[in-house]
Amino acid sequence: MRTGRKILNLRHDRSISQQDLARLCSITPSALSKIEAGINSPRANIICRIAEQLGVTMEYLLDESLPYPYQGFAYRQRLIDREVDPESSRALEVTAEEAEFLETLRNGPSIVFELAKALPEVSMETIRLAHFVVKNARVENPKPSFLQQFQELMTTGEVAAAAAAPEPATAKKKAPAKKAPAKKKKKKKTAAKKAPAKSKKKAAKKAARKRR
Repeated sequence: MRTGRKILNLRHDRSISQQDLARLCSITPSALSKIEAGINSPRANIICRIAEQLGVTMEYLLDESLPYPYQGFAYRQRLIDREVDPESSRALEVTAEEAEFLETLRNGPSIVFELAKALPEVSMETIRLAHFVVKNARVENPKPSFLQQFQELMTTGEVAAAAAAPEPATAKKKAPAKKAPAKKKKKKKTAAKKAPAKSKKKAAKKAARKRR
């Protein structure tokens, strides 16, 4: 069933006039009439307000494959079966963190509150997908490994555990290089080289004496 027709049927089931629903959703009756007739598609903030006023989820209004009438959440239906008003107050002991979490949901965007209420009813595959998307919402310029994990999640519903990275090999300490034995400097044989020069001088002196 189309979104506009669902809104029209739900509004009639709850005996809400078109003028009243338009006023509660902060839109004109003419705009609501065009949405119900399928002429215009509602924006996200408008469909969120309509869903809230009609007591259904945005998913139900937008997903044309979901049947009519609206089944509602199982836990909400259990309250109705026990004739307990789902909007009535109830005292419940919670931790400080749980109380802060609920207060944050109430004060946040209505779509966040709708999503939180729908989580207990969705399949585990949908929860895995939502968890993956939320966890990696700030990823920019994703690496091939990120895209591969996302593809695995979309096709199999699960993300394979990342393989353990191999431990870096410890660098072996190099043994200190052995110093080559110092070469002994050869002493210059100056005496041997000077010997012939001295003998030449002596021979020259003897020759000079004989000439005299």
